[in-house]
Amino acid sequence: MIRSKRQANTDFEATLDRHQDEMRSHHITESIPQSWNGMDSFDGIAPHKTRVTIRLDADMVRWFRKLGPNYSQRMNDVLRIYWTALLAGHVSAYIGDDPMPRLALGISDMRDRLAARQADDGF
Repeated sequence: MIRSKRQANTDFEATLDRHQDEMRSHHITESIPQSWNGMDSFDGIAPHKTRVTIRLDADMVRWFRKLGPNYSQRMNDVLRIYWTALLAGHVSAYIGDDPMPRLALGISDMRDRLAARQADDGF
């Protein structure tokens, strides 16, 4: 069967789309913790903000801007979620990554904050 270049390109794009959808679905179900849902309602501590200049892909900036006002805060939230997921061992930074040292540091930091809070409250 002889195929035209247009037909071959259409088949190629459809196959790519199918594989990308499968990979995206697998990545979301296998790699991203369910607790990441509800990011907009995260009531974390508001640490001091630092102004930086960063170059981002234009499509990512457009996507975040389309989400509405405070898009830079959403970008920060995504980075914080990834960072805390690394600390908690939910995701790996690279193949063979051992999250235990980060987890131990995170636990130590939480203990220190809890002790400081208890000292402030007079417990």
